[in-house]
Amino acid sequence: MIKCIIIDDETKDRENLRMLLESYCPQVEIIGEAKDRSSILKVLSATEPDVVFSDIQLGTTSVFEVFNELEYINFKIVFVTAFDKYAIQGYQYDAIDYLLKPIDPKRLIKVVDKTFRLGKSQQDKDEKMNEFKALYSQVMETPK
Repeated sequence: MIKCIIIDDETKDRENLRMLLESYCPQVEIIGEAKDRSSILKVLSATEPDVVFSDIQLGTTSVFEVFNELEYINFKIVFVTAFDKYAIQGYQYDAIDYLLKPIDPKRLIKVVDKTFRLGKSQQDKDEKMNEFKALYSQVMETPK
């Protein structure tokens, strides 16, 4: 399961993305939504999303400004916007993809699949690291 947050200042756009995710991407669990700086910071501090689907322009501010306030970004980012002019700046935040509005369900499915594969790859790495740490501990504790 992929835990996600939807960020968009437009209610109808949040509802549309929610509907598309629920209809086409059953492996995604929506754990929160946000519409402005305050609600973004609140939902990110209260949850641990795997991925954030985020619009870029949020009224008079940009999500880049909000992300710059974070100590670290421990989630994947998919930017969802009507403006392709932000693409290069978006990739400076290690965005895994960029969806243009209106959202094409086929593209959304591909992005979610990519997110799932990236998450699975990280999970495999974490498991191997834990196995290594356990073996290392055993070796270090064995008397000589």
